[in-house]
Amino acid sequence: MRLFCPAKINLFLFVLGKMESGYHEILSCVDTISLFDEIDVEEINERENIVSFDSLWEIPQNNSVSKTLNLISHITGKSFRVVVRKRIPPGAGLGGASSDSGVLIKELSKKYAIDERKSREIAESVGSDVPLFLFERPALIYGRGEKVKEIKIERRNEFFYVLVWPEIISETKKVYDQFDKIYSKDLLDISKKRDLVEQILNLKEISFDFFSDILGKNDLEEPFLSLYKDGEKIKKFLSQFGNFYLTGSGSTFFSIFFDEKTATDTAEKLKKYFKFVFVCKPY
Repeated sequence: MRLFCPAKINLFLFVLGKMESGYHEILSCVDTISLFDEIDVEEINERENIVSFDSLWEIPQNNSVSKTLNLISHITGKSFRVVVRKRIPPGAGLGGASSDSGVLIKELSKKYAIDERKSREIAESVGSDVPLFLFERPALIYGRGEKVKEIKIERRNEFFYVLVWPEIISETKKVYDQFDKIYSKDLLDISKKRDLVEQILNLKEISFDFFSDILGKNDLEEPFLSLYKDGEKIKKFLSQFGNFYLTGSGSTFFSIFFDEKTATDTAEKLKKYFKFVFVCKPY
């Protein structure tokens, strides 16, 4: 069985402070795009799962795919051989590891009749972003990221995303810690932001005008830029080519275009300066 695991981008991201659990409360609108990791899965007659990676980047032995398979094996009594072809850069804010886990859970749950509640439990135990990939996208994620609500975005089918990964490995925990340092006293006017969050959560579809107003707003951008000094220079440089925004905790920047030629031409220009540039459609 071959699975295609899409990258994600955060179209906007609001941080509402820390919960009692220690996690940060967020609201983000997330879309998935046509940049994929590929996973080949087969059931095997072995005592343990066998996981290998075809990757430009070093993948730790304690990775999300291995953790996911161990949880599924515990439930099903089955073992698997898995080959992951990594095409989504790690530490890029593109959710590759979460997508790999979420798609595995979704597809193996179908095959082995694991119910929806148990699938959600597995996903939440692997990582906050993993449940997203059990749903259709785009979607709103909130709470610590484990709560998901599907939503429509007007004109989404017209979007062409151009992504630039500047080969900075961003560490999510460090970015959130930096957020706490920057906003320890005045957390971005939380009461006003909560009103906006409630308004968004009550929507079934985001109108294009409203979407344009909040596109790219990301409370983790300033913490990211203050941690990774090259980020500020890169963002300023990218502004020559359009409005580029940070996704998640970084380090990928994205822009939205409305015709393929402009998106492709822009990407070709950017490839003179960056190794990893992608043109994608919503997926």
